[in-house]
Amino acid sequence: MRLKAVLFDLDDTLYSSFGACDAYAYERLAVWAEQELGISGEAFAQAFRVNRYRLGRQQPGMPPVHDRVLFAQGALERLGCNAIRYARKAHRVYWDAVLEKMELRPGVTELLDDLRQAGVKTAVCTDMLADIQMEKLEYLGLADRVDYLVSSEEAGMDKPGAPIFWLALQKCGCLPHEAVMVGDNFRHDVQGAMDVGIAGVWLNWTGLPRPQDDRSYHQVDTFVQAAEHIRTLL
Repeated sequence: MRLKAVLFDLDDTLYSSFGACDAYAYERLAVWAEQELGISGEAFAQAFRVNRYRLGRQQPGMPPVHDRVLFAQGALERLGCNAIRYARKAHRVYWDAVLEKMELRPGVTELLDDLRQAGVKTAVCTDMLADIQMEKLEYLGLADRVDYLVSSEEAGMDKPGAPIFWLALQKCGCLPHEAVMVGDNFRHDVQGAMDVGIAGVWLNWTGLPRPQDDRSYHQVDTFVQAAEHIRTLL
């Protein structure tokens, strides 16, 4: 089998750590709410979280659960503020903070360059909205190194649903056995890919216990190790 495509998750795979970025973004939202709206920053940040969880319950696995404009809209309405005027501003505050904290993982640019030189297509498969993920890739300096972005917004369903993987394969022009998927979330990235016949590489950078799955996949602790493994497939 000749490797024709490598699919990558983005958040916590190509950069780290989204958890740290997210926590910092809530801090910035709290400061913004106090300065811009004159309300309790803590109350706004908590209302933002509450609406985030509410959307998750209402639309599990669907792309709108990632839309920070919707999180902000619900929070502002809950606190009696003008959501139409301020929701998009809160969205921008949140993502500017995330961008500021992102750290590209060592070995990412080198692997992407090697894959392009080898004629292997690359795609980012992400449970997120297309606009912000494109912005992240630009900010990280990867916009010209990745061939395709496939978001759950475009596919209509989050991973581990099959549509996002099939769409990535279609864009890359290959069959499942000609591709490999690299991601940090075992259920969404690795099992989801294996469910449609794509080989999985689990970037287990947090040291989680090995899940129960009899299928064969490759496990690594760092992105550099993932890159070394992928190079053996070229």
